[in-house]
Amino acid sequence: MNDNYIRNREGKIIGRFDQNWLRDGHGKLVAKYDTSDDRTRTREGKIVGNGDLRLFQLGENQPDK
Repeated sequence: MNDNYIRNREGKIIGRFDQNWLRDGHGKLVAKYDTSDDRTRTREGKIVGNGDLRLFQLGENQPDK
């Protein structure tokens, strides 16, 4: 099933791929992957690193248990 949603182990939606953007479970933008320069940026435009690190950024924004 490919519905572009990212779920945790309990099945709760924690993110969604929206073309090059990744949104959190509330619909807020988290990070964007730009294929032309192979870099991931935060919603503020800060470079996170080379490659597709959108899921890494989503993990950074998740609250601890």
